[in-house]
Amino acid sequence: MSSFTQLCRLSNYFVGSYKTVLHGRTNWASPIQVCSYTRKSAEEKLGLEKPKRPLTPFFKFMTQMRPALLAKNPGISSKDAISWTSKHWQQLDIETKNQMAKEYEKDLEDYKKIKAMYESSLTDKQKEDIKRLKEEMAIAKEKRKTKAEYKELGRPKKPMSSYFLFTQSRSEVFKGKALKEFQEEIKKEWIKLPASEKVKFEKQASDLMAKYKKDLEAWELKMISIGRTDLVRNKPLREKKPKAVKKQ
Repeated sequence: MSSFTQLCRLSNYFVGSYKTVLHGRTNWASPIQVCSYTRKSAEEKLGLEKPKRPLTPFFKFMTQMRPALLAKNPGISSKDAISWTSKHWQQLDIETKNQMAKEYEKDLEDYKKIKAMYESSLTDKQKEDIKRLKEEMAIAKEKRKTKAEYKELGRPKKPMSSYFLFTQSRSEVFKGKALKEFQEEIKKEWIKLPASEKVKFEKQASDLMAKYKKDLEAWELKMISIGRTDLVRNKPLREKKPKAVKKQ
């Protein structure tokens, strides 16, 4: 292991991470209800050990108080836990706060030095990969945000295709089977399904799509009326094809 890697790990151990505190803060209520994953940074996804910024005095105080708070109030809500921590932070004597502020400034200076070492150690390829991945993550984040807004504002959901409507109708028959096995069986049934039966699902899908389009247009008009034109689809005007000249 290189001396730089050792230095980074030592830095990460001592200065901590905002992410750790925030992840812990969202699970004050019950130690059992822990998030199954923590969203990784671009560097972490690429297997790079980026130095972590030191905790501010308040967040450091929060991590110190968390074990005692959970021991006294194991069922406390996140909101009450943050309120309790803020109240005790305000009551903390000025000498302790000043000391914590000095420690933070020192940690911050150490962090800046280690960060500079880390950045100078990156290859051009690694820098390009980090930049690309950050852009991809930003796009994905924006999509999640838009999806959440769609749900909150009641945007109509696109209906299922004829094939998935058929799949839904057969779900009870294959209940208990492995997903892959279920998918293979459904695919075979759909291929063998007589045209007279298949047309029923196609008609159902067509009717649902027609309703969806009407509902979507109504929803988009509502969004325009409240000033949320950013959520409305861009509809470029189609150029009209010139009429063919009939030969005499």
